[in-house]
Amino acid sequence: MEMDNSQIEQTDEGLDLRRYFSVFWHWAWLIILVGLLTGVAAFTISISMTPFYQSTTTVLLNTASATESTDYSSVMMSEQLTSTYSLMMTKDPVLNQVAEQLDLDNPVEDIKKWITVTPISDTQLIEVTVETSHPILSANIANAIVTVFAAQIQDIQAQRFSQSKATLETQMADIENQISIYSAQAERTYITEDKAELETKIAQYREMYSNLLLSYEQVRLAEAQSVSSVVQVEPATLNLIPVRPKVMQNTLLAAVAGILLTVGIIAVREALDDTIKTPEEINRKFNLPVLGVINHHEHEKKSPITLTDSRSPTAEAYRTLRTNVNYTSVDRPLRTLMVTSAEAGEGKTMTIANLGVVMAQNGKQVIIADCDLRHPRVHTYFGLANQLGMSTLFSHADLELSGIRQPTKVERLTVVTTGSLPPNPAELMGSQRMRAILTLMSQAADVVLIDTPPTLAVTDAAALAPSMDGVILVVCPGKTRTSALRQTLEQMRQVNAHVLGVVLNDVIIRGRAYGYQYKYYQNFSAYQNYHGTKATGKK
Repeated sequence: MEMDNSQIEQTDEGLDLRRYFSVFWHWAWLIILVGLLTGVAAFTISISMTPFYQSTTTVLLNTASATESTDYSSVMMSEQLTSTYSLMMTKDPVLNQVAEQLDLDNPVEDIKKWITVTPISDTQLIEVTVETSHPILSANIANAIVTVFAAQIQDIQAQRFSQSKATLETQMADIENQISIYSAQAERTYITEDKAELETKIAQYREMYSNLLLSYEQVRLAEAQSVSSVVQVEPATLNLIPVRPKVMQNTLLAAVAGILLTVGIIAVREALDDTIKTPEEINRKFNLPVLGVINHHEHEKKSPITLTDSRSPTAEAYRTLRTNVNYTSVDRPLRTLMVTSAEAGEGKTMTIANLGVVMAQNGKQVIIADCDLRHPRVHTYFGLANQLGMSTLFSHADLELSGIRQPTKVERLTVVTTGSLPPNPAELMGSQRMRAILTLMSQAADVVLIDTPPTLAVTDAAALAPSMDGVILVVCPGKTRTSALRQTLEQMRQVNAHVLGVVLNDVIIRGRAYGYQYKYYQNFSAYQNYHGTKATGKK
């Protein structure tokens, strides 16, 4: 058929979510395995780490009543005082006394690392958290910090009024002494004038004492109203559950991270993978039918599996290919067929050898001609000599197949090997002599199968394609690149080749991340039924 650009590739593909789901489903074992391994690794590391225990106490900053107010400035002052006290709790004077009280040998700098003091927003509460490797020590340090700091803050604030109180107390003591002296003198004198004078002085001193006593009480009242206190509202208690390492959390996070990383790598790998994977890609991108799907198979020697194991599912797949090729020739018979591939190693020679066998077994006279005049291999599949062949037909004036085509173990199947390799294969493939050779072979057989070099390696196949009744392309899923197949089809279009369809070769049923093995080919009969032809074999 003649192809235009719209047939070569349909560009509007969109995101194939089912393809990615199939890929992830196929690699589910790896995703789960990586998740388990990362989770186990995180669990092992976590349980080997030293556990740390945390204790928390809550402290109330009891602001002095003289400063209590609802205006904005007072609120800000209260918040600043809370922040200030939070910082003071972790200073050396407090921690040194805590270390001394608890008999700790650790340096203060190490103790600071264990402590976290946090003011609670919009409250007068301060939260003191201590985290150490010993649960009892964490609780003791937290409680000791509050006790020591509360005492120190009382001492600091008491110093503000101590001097005034001491001065007043000294003055009051002096006046009491004067009162005592003058009272004693007044008791000893009998002179009326002297006694009256002494009593006047005593009254004056008593009035001064009363004033000093009043001032003293005022200082004490001011002290009581202006001193802020720190009250422990929730003591730190013993917590035997370690806060770190969080074994289960670390295990779950590591497992999820491993799973996500694996999924990401698989997704990137799939997005960057340009290879053909499913028959649907060939239909969707290139508008070509899939004539057959040949599963991956192992055999001891390089020979057609249709001969060595004719009852195998793979042999049945080649028979399905034969049937589908016959269906393509309803309008006109196909006498000459070229089997080629985009690149080397995709299985075109194996395909043509097995196709020739099953066609001959079906009662047709078949000639397989090896036109790969660069790296011939057809003769190796049938164990034939390669002295005479295509090059002999080109070099002799008389075209005669007798003595050139060699019989095989299959009745009605003969092979024309390459013979000695010529220096100009591409020119020979496009020559009139080649057309005459094809005519001669067509007269001697029902079907002539032509093996050629890969299309992207050399131009031999493109030169020979216009002379063929049909071209079959061999594609290896997971290996044949989309760009390579597109370029091959473009070459075929330019020479007006009649491309019959595609053969998917070496399809691995299980074990690879390609969608063709998930939904479409879970068992071998699905291969055969892909185009409506049911296989008789089972895998």
